[in-house]
Amino acid sequence: MLERILTRVVEDILSNKALITIVSLTFLVRVPSLFEPLWNVNESIYLTIGQEINRGGLLYADVFDHKTPGIYYLAAWSLKILGGTLWSFKFLLTIWFIPTLVAFYFLAKHLFDKKTAVFSVLTLAILTSIPILEGNIVNSEILMILPTSAALIFGLRKRYFAAGILFSLALLLKFPAVFDFAAFFVFAALSVKKDTFVGIAKNLSKLIAGLSLPFLLTFVYFATQGAFSDYLNATFLFNLSYTNYDNEFIIPNGLLIVKALPLLAIVLYFFWRVASKQGKKFGGKIGNSEFLVIWLIFSYYGAVFGGRPYTHYLIQPLAPFAIVIGGTIASATFRRLGLSLVSIFVVLSLILGFTPFSKLTYVTVSYYTNFFKLVFNRISTEDYQNSFDSNTSRNYSVASFINGCSELNTDGCEGSRTSSKDKIYLWANQPSIYFLSNRAPATKYITAFHVLRSDSAKKNVMQDLRKGEPTYILVDDKGPQPFLELDSFIQRRYNLFAVSESYTIYELNKKTTTF
Repeated sequence: MLERILTRVVEDILSNKALITIVSLTFLVRVPSLFEPLWNVNESIYLTIGQEINRGGLLYADVFDHKTPGIYYLAAWSLKILGGTLWSFKFLLTIWFIPTLVAFYFLAKHLFDKKTAVFSVLTLAILTSIPILEGNIVNSEILMILPTSAALIFGLRKRYFAAGILFSLALLLKFPAVFDFAAFFVFAALSVKKDTFVGIAKNLSKLIAGLSLPFLLTFVYFATQGAFSDYLNATFLFNLSYTNYDNEFIIPNGLLIVKALPLLAIVLYFFWRVASKQGKKFGGKIGNSEFLVIWLIFSYYGAVFGGRPYTHYLIQPLAPFAIVIGGTIASATFRRLGLSLVSIFVVLSLILGFTPFSKLTYVTVSYYTNFFKLVFNRISTEDYQNSFDSNTSRNYSVASFINGCSELNTDGCEGSRTSSKDKIYLWANQPSIYFLSNRAPATKYITAFHVLRSDSAKKNVMQDLRKGEPTYILVDDKGPQPFLELDSFIQRRYNLFAVSESYTIYELNKKTTTF
């Protein structure tokens, strides 16, 4: 059975030469991303956590971030299988993108036609490969396009349980994927053409059951590891406070309710079209075009759900947006609706503070010109690193300092400043130093911004530092606000060791008494 399905898939792919061409060119366009330095904070967090998981640490309990677990384990597996470098994680994304484009192509083809599918996959390939939307960065938004596309293919073919499982895999990469699931759930609920209420209820129950199964397995896993409360607090409760940032309006997260009003209005409109006699006069049937509108609105809400206009958030609605572009180019009947949706998407994104469109040319051109300068030795490694972020080369330098030689003599290096068993602590928002130095963090919190607004996190950090006493504590002089309890602890237990690259480095004074 499986062999027959794979044979059919291969035959379908080979019969679509345009798809093969687009996938091949996309691979080439993504090559520069394999040579990037570690500069992005998100990637640094994923890799540091993946490194800690491979050391035997338990996610959420021993090392903290607030996304669902999928991306951290992908980072850990890429480092374990392909090697402990950034290249491994980048290569995973490059390879991951091949089935992503294939699945997305067949989804667009199922919704419309082959011509629309070609333009849709071309649009997606371009916008998620060049750095304009941070497609060169390994982020959950770009990874979850694959399971979401596959879920919709199964769901549109009425394989609801399988669709639910695939939606759940997308949620395990990042929680806002729930809005892609919600879009299909609403569409399935609107499919009342010949089905009875009981039939629709069964279909929706299968969809929910599929969605629940992988999540239940993660609950069981973390519960058996004694980390169920850590898992729940990090991925659910913490995110309630996270989304409330810039979203408070009268009540906590009140602005999210206001943002959801257009989403609620479009759902009520389609239910009115299906259920009422007056609505049916406007066309009671809910088809693929209507689904595309529902999906675009729900996924866009997922992008603005966090209350922060981070560029890579726009990748979530990019899948339905790319199909809208494809349909606008390929179909005269869809063109008026498509142009309206595209205009609304772009204008609304600019109003909400997403700014990638205004820097399209500069970002894209400089990214590739700097890469070719590096290849032909027309730019130094340090300048290339700093072309991404001004902190990059200093982070590499500090990481080398931490695991570098304690003394140099005529025979070479005589001992290193730290061993693989030593731990360090950074009061900074530069977790790349943990990964680049290959030294374990002394606490579960690897960024200052997860500590500053939480008294419990501060208490946890100080408990871990008193207990573990890391070999070095590094304070970023250009970084976060002071942490008074940390300053007091450093004064009692540490000596000033060095000031390097705007970091003040303190070394444990082993002669003083532990308190």
